[in-house]
Amino acid sequence: MKISDCNASLPMSVLFLNDSVIRSICGSLANRLAILGVAMLPFSFAQIEAQTAAGANNESLAALVQVLAQTEDAAFQRDVLKGMNDAFKGVRQVTMPDGWEQVERNLETSGDSEVRALAQSLSLTFGSQRALADLRKTLADSSANLEARRLALDALLGIRDSGLAPALQMLLRTPELRRQALRALASYDDRTTPQAILEVYAELPAVEKRDALNTLSSRVAFAKPLLAAVGDGKVPPRDLTADLIRQLRNLESEALDRELVKVWGVARESSADKQREIAKYRQVFRAGGSTPGDAARGRGVFARACAQCHTLFGTGGKVGPDLTGSNRGDLDYILENMVDPNAVIPNEYRSSTLETKDARVITGIVGQQDAQSVTITTANEALTIPRDEIESINSSEISMMPEGLLANLADQEIRDLIYYLTRPGQAPLIAGPDTIDLFFNGVDLTNWDTTPGIWKVENGELVGFTRTGLEQNDWIKSQMEMGDFRLICSVKLNPNTGNSGIQFRSLVLPEGEVKGYQADIGAEWWGKLYEEHGREILWNKSGDEHVKPGDWNTYEIVAVGNQILTAINGKPCVNLTDPFGAQRGIIALQLHAGGPMEVRFKDFKLELNPVLTIKTAR
Repeated sequence: MKISDCNASLPMSVLFLNDSVIRSICGSLANRLAILGVAMLPFSFAQIEAQTAAGANNESLAALVQVLAQTEDAAFQRDVLKGMNDAFKGVRQVTMPDGWEQVERNLETSGDSEVRALAQSLSLTFGSQRALADLRKTLADSSANLEARRLALDALLGIRDSGLAPALQMLLRTPELRRQALRALASYDDRTTPQAILEVYAELPAVEKRDALNTLSSRVAFAKPLLAAVGDGKVPPRDLTADLIRQLRNLESEALDRELVKVWGVARESSADKQREIAKYRQVFRAGGSTPGDAARGRGVFARACAQCHTLFGTGGKVGPDLTGSNRGDLDYILENMVDPNAVIPNEYRSSTLETKDARVITGIVGQQDAQSVTITTANEALTIPRDEIESINSSEISMMPEGLLANLADQEIRDLIYYLTRPGQAPLIAGPDTIDLFFNGVDLTNWDTTPGIWKVENGELVGFTRTGLEQNDWIKSQMEMGDFRLICSVKLNPNTGNSGIQFRSLVLPEGEVKGYQADIGAEWWGKLYEEHGREILWNKSGDEHVKPGDWNTYEIVAVGNQILTAINGKPCVNLTDPFGAQRGIIALQLHAGGPMEVRFKDFKLELNPVLTIKTAR
C-alpha cells in the first residue's frame, strides 16, 4: 500500500512504514505528508529488527520523527502517533530513533492530552526511563484523566512492565479500568493475583466475571485457588462454562484434574456416552411440549454460553462458524453438534495450546504470525504474543467448541436455548439481570444494529462520524428492550453546532427510522426532550449552560413509569410526568442530518428498575 494510493503525489524522499501506519495516515493526512516531502512504502518488521539487532539506528523511523518535529498540528500528530503505536504492537522495545528526545520534550507539553499520552507510549517503546516513571505515576493517580490512565495502562502493558501486577490488582477497584486489568493480570505470574480477583468476584458484572475466570484459568498457580473457591461456594459451579473446563484441563495438572472431578464431574469420551447424552437432551427438550421454550430467554442463554464464539443473526463472536445458515431446524443436528463438537472439525476451527515461558497457558485459534509475534484468538479476546516469550505452540485435533456445553444448564435453559436456535429470525433481547451486561461490550457492535461506515467502536467508545454530512438522520440501535431504567453515559459532540440525541423507550419503524423519546444533544438543544415521529418537543428548556462544548459531558436519563428525569453534568434538566408516552422500548443513538460531525459515547452505566432520582446530581 502506498501513499500514492491515497491520491497523494510521490515526493522526493521515501519513508518505509508498516501498513497499519499507512492506513492511519492516509486520506487528508497523506496530502499533508506530501507537502512535507515524505512518501511511504510497506516494509517488514524484520528490516527494523535486523537494524536494531545490529545496533544501527533506523533511518525510516528517524525520518518520520523529523516529520513530527515540523508540525504543530495536534490532529496530525495524534494520527501519526497512533499509526506508529499500532505498528509496534507485539514488539516490546525498539531502538530510539535519532531526534526522538527533542520531539518527546516538545510533545509532552502539547495541549492535546491524547498526543501527550501517545508520545509517552512511544517513548516507552523506545526505552525512555522518564516516560516509564511518568506513566506509572499517571496510572496510579486516581484523580488523573481517565483516558490518560487508560492509555498509560496500554503503554505499560505494551512493554510488559515487570512491576505492573500490583498496580493492576489495585485497578480491580476502579470499574472503568477493571476489565482491562482483569485480562492483563493473566500476563503476570504473581501469586497474590487470585486472592485479589476473588475478593471482588461477587460484585463483578457477568462479562467481567468471565474475564476474571479466564485469567484464573490461565496458570496452575491461579487455578488452584479458583477451584478452592468453587468448592467453598464463593464461585458458583455454573460459572465454570465448558470452555473454561477445557482450559483448566489444558494446564495438564493431575492435582487440578482431581479437583475438577469434584466440582464438575468426569469427562465422557466414548461414542456410546455421546449417544446417551444426545438421547437425554432430546428427551429434555421434548418434555417442554408443543412450545418447549421461550426464544427471548433462549437468546440470553445463547449470549452467555455461545455468543463469545458464534454469530447468529449477525450478533456474536467470530471464533467459531456463523450459525445463521446452518441446519438449525433439525433437533438432532443441533444436539449432535453441541454434545459431540469434535465429530467433524474444519481445519480453521481446530484449537491450539500456546504456553509462554512464564507458564501461562492459552487455548485458542492461531491466526496471523510472523517472525516477531503470534496472534491467538480465544473465546474471550485476541492476544498478540511476542515470539521470544513463547515456550511452545501445539496444534490440537479437537474443535475450539468445548464438550459439556449443556452440562451446567438447567433443563428449562436447555429448552429455551434450543428453541431460540431453531427460530427462523432474531428474538428480542430483553433487559434483565442476566442480560444487562450485554448492552455494550466496549469492543464491537454486538447487539447493536447500525448503518455500515457511520458507526464504529474506537478505544471503548461508540463513535458516529460523517465527513461529508448526512441527508437524513441516522441511528445506531440497541437490540435490548427495557422498561424502567437509569442510563448514565459520557458524550462528546464535535462541533457543538452539530446535533445528536439519545433515544429511549423507542420503536424501530419499518423504514429503519426510530420513534420515541429523545434526550437531545447539540447547541441550543442540550437537555431538551423530543419525541421523534411523535409529539415533537416535550420539554423546551435548554441545558446549554451546563455543557462543556467540545469536551466530555455526563448525561443521565431516568425513566420510571410515566416519569422522566434527565441531567447534564449533574445539573437537572427534564422533570416530566407523561401519561401518554411509551413504557418500554430500545435505546438508540442519533447522528442528525446536516454537515460533517462526530459524536462519541462512552462509560455506559445501565440500571434496571431504579429509584426515581438523579444519581449524578451535584
